[in-house]
Amino acid sequence: MMSAREDGFLRYFLRAAGYLHPHRRSLVLGLLAALGVSVFYTFSVSSIVPVLKIIFAEHESIVDWLHRAEAQRRLGVTLPPDVPDDPRGLTLLDVRPDSPNAEHLQAGERIVMIDGAGGSAYDFIALLAQQGGEAAVDVVVVNLDGQSRAASLRLRPHKFWWPAAASAASWLPSGRSAVDRSNTLLAVMAAVVLVSTIGAFCRFGNEGLVAIAVQRGMHDLRTELADHVLRLPLGWHSTQPPGDTLSRFAQDIGKVEVGINTLFGKVVREPLKAVGVLALTLLLDWHMLLIGMIGLPVGVVFIRIFGRMVKRAQRRASQSWGRLLDHLGERLAGIRVVKAFNMEGAESRRFAAEGRELTRAQTHIELVDAASSPALEMLASLAIAAFALYGGHRVFNQELEPHVFFGAIICLGAVFDPIRKMGNVYNRLQAADASGKRLFDILDLPAETEAGLTVAPTWARPEAAAGPLAPQLAFDEAIEFRDVCFSYPSDPSRRVLDRVNLRVERGQMIALVGPNGCGKTTLVSLLLRFFEPDSGTIRIDDRDIRTLPLAALRGAIGLVTQDAVVFTDTIRANISYGAGPVSDEQVAAAARLAHIEDFIERLRVEQNGTVSSGYGARVTARTLSGGQRQRIALARAVLRNPPILILDEATSQVDVESERKIQEALDDVARGRTTFVIAHRFSTIARADRIAVMNDGRLIATGRHDELVRTCPFYATLVQTQLLHGELAPAVESVPVS
Repeated sequence: MMSAREDGFLRYFLRAAGYLHPHRRSLVLGLLAALGVSVFYTFSVSSIVPVLKIIFAEHESIVDWLHRAEAQRRLGVTLPPDVPDDPRGLTLLDVRPDSPNAEHLQAGERIVMIDGAGGSAYDFIALLAQQGGEAAVDVVVVNLDGQSRAASLRLRPHKFWWPAAASAASWLPSGRSAVDRSNTLLAVMAAVVLVSTIGAFCRFGNEGLVAIAVQRGMHDLRTELADHVLRLPLGWHSTQPPGDTLSRFAQDIGKVEVGINTLFGKVVREPLKAVGVLALTLLLDWHMLLIGMIGLPVGVVFIRIFGRMVKRAQRRASQSWGRLLDHLGERLAGIRVVKAFNMEGAESRRFAAEGRELTRAQTHIELVDAASSPALEMLASLAIAAFALYGGHRVFNQELEPHVFFGAIICLGAVFDPIRKMGNVYNRLQAADASGKRLFDILDLPAETEAGLTVAPTWARPEAAAGPLAPQLAFDEAIEFRDVCFSYPSDPSRRVLDRVNLRVERGQMIALVGPNGCGKTTLVSLLLRFFEPDSGTIRIDDRDIRTLPLAALRGAIGLVTQDAVVFTDTIRANISYGAGPVSDEQVAAAARLAHIEDFIERLRVEQNGTVSSGYGARVTARTLSGGQRQRIALARAVLRNPPILILDEATSQVDVESERKIQEALDDVARGRTTFVIAHRFSTIARADRIAVMNDGRLIATGRHDELVRTCPFYATLVQTQLLHGELAPAVESVPVS
C-alpha cells in the first residue's frame, strides 16, 4: 500500500491513492493515453503556424517556408522572408554570431553557386535544407562590392524531427498559385481534423481507464472501511454518532474519489498538454516564452492560498454533514414520537439550524473555487499583454515574422488553457486530503482482538464468502466471573460493575434481576467480549476468554435482545443469519420452536410489483410487529444450536399467549445449555435454576426465588414493586419486607 511520510504533503490523500495499486494496469494505460492527448494537442496547436503562413504569405508556399527555416538553422543565417524568387541567387540578411560560417559570410552577401551549379534563391534554399548529414558545401559568394569568392560552408546536422517534417511536406502541393495554396490549406486542415479525432479517443481512453482504476480502488477502500467499522469494539460504536460514520462513507469517500480522478486525469493530462505547447513555443522563439511565463510564480502562490482555505472549509463541511445526518436519522427513527408530540415544526427548525454551518462551509468552498479560475485568467491576461507588447516591438523592428508572432500568441493561449483548468485542482486535492484524514482516523483505530492479535478483516479471508460456521467452542464445566470491574469509556469515574464474582455451571439457567442500570446487560456483554473488563477475568472451563478465538467464543453464544433486530432481507435469511449453510428443514424447525411458523406460512409481501411469501418473503423491521421481530430473533439464536444462551428481555414484547408458548419452547431449548436470562417477569424468572440479584453494579445475592424472598430484603422489594408487572406469584403475598 502506498503511503506518504507522516508529515508529508497530502499525506492522507496519497495514502488513499495507494488503493489503486492493485489496479495499476488500467491506470498505466490511462496515463499513456494522457501522453497521447498531449502529443495530439500539441500537433493541433502547431498547425496554427502553417495555417497563418498559408493565409498571410504572398510568395512562399508552406514547403518553401519549411525549407527556408531549416536552411537558416543549418547555415546560421537569416534569409529574406516571403519574397519573390530571386534568379540571381540567395541573399543573406544577417549572419548570426553563433553561426558555424561566421568567418566566411557577411550580411548582405549573395550566394550565386553551390557545388558548381547556379540557381535561384528558392532552389538554393531547398538544396541547403535537404542536404544530408553534417555536410560541407562549396559555394561562390558575391560580396557587397560585387566581387566573388569561393568558400566552403558547414551545415549543421538535421534535428530529429526533420525526416517526419520533410515527409509530411512531400504530401503537400509545392506550387505558389492560389489554387495550390487552397489545396495546401485543405490538406493541413484535414490533418488537423484527423489528429484531433485521435486526440479525442486518447482523451476518452485517459478518462475511461483512470475511472475504471479509481472505481475499483474506491470499492476496495469502501469495503475495507466497512469491514473495519464492523470490527471496531462496541465501545467505539456506543460513542460514535452513526450519522458521522455514514457521512464518511457517503461524503468523504466521494471527495477522495473526485481528488484521485483529478490527480490521474487533469493533474497528468493538462500539464503534459502545457509542456507540449511550451516546447512548441520554445521552437518558435524562446525570448517570447520567457516573457509569457512572468505570471507563473504569482499563480502558484494564489493556488496554494486557495488550497489551504478549501482544506479547512472541507473539514468543517464533513463534520457538519455527519451531525446533520445523525440528527435526521434519529428523528426519522423516532418519527412516531415526533408526530405524537406535534414536534414536526420544531424539528424542521432544528434541522435548518444544523444545516446552516454546512451551508456556510460549502459556500466558502464554492466561493474559493469560483475565485480560482478568474484569478489565474487575470494573471494570464497580464502575461499575454506583456507578450504582445514585446513581440509587437520585435515585429516592428523586423526581428520577428508576423506569422511567428501570431502563432506564438496562440501557443501562449494554448498553454494558459491547461493552466486555467488546473486552477481548482489544488483545491480539490486539499479537500480530498481533509476527507481522507477522516477515513483513516477510523481505519487506524485498533479492531477487536483475539488471542492478543488483531482480527483479520473479512475481505482478506478467502473463506469469508462461503460463510462457514465458526469452530465450536469446547465447554464442559462452568463460566466464571472473577472480581470483574468495568466502567464505560464515556464515564470512567462510574463503575457499572464492581467486583462481580459469579460461577454458572454448565447446563444451568441463571436469571439476572435488578433495577434498570444495575449492570445486568453489561455483565453478559462482557461475556460476548463486546467490552473488556477494567480488571478481573471471565473464564470458561478455567480459560480466560481473551485467549479464546473471538469467532469461536461468539459462535458458542446465542443472543436475543430486548430490541430485536430484523434486517431488510427474507425471513429465511434473517433466521439463518450467522448460522452458515443450513437446510430449509433446519430453518423451519427453528421457526417452530420460536412459535412463528404459522405466521411465516401466512406471510405475503408485495414490494415494487414483486410478490414474495413464506420464508422467501422480504421484510423490514417496519413491516413486523415487536413480537414478530422478537420471535424471529429467538429462532435465529436457536438455529445456531449454541451451548450458551443469553436472553435479554427476550419475551418482553410478546403477548401472554405467545409468551407461554415461547416459555414452553425455551424449556426444551434451554435443556442442557447454559442460559443467562435477564427479565422482570416472574413467569420467566421462576424457571431459572438460580437467580442472581444485582444493584449498583454489585452482585448482592444468589439463590432460588423462595430462598431469596426470605433472605434478601432487596429482592423481596423488587418482587413487590418491579418484578411482577401485574402478575400474581405464589410466594409474593407473604413476602416480609424489611
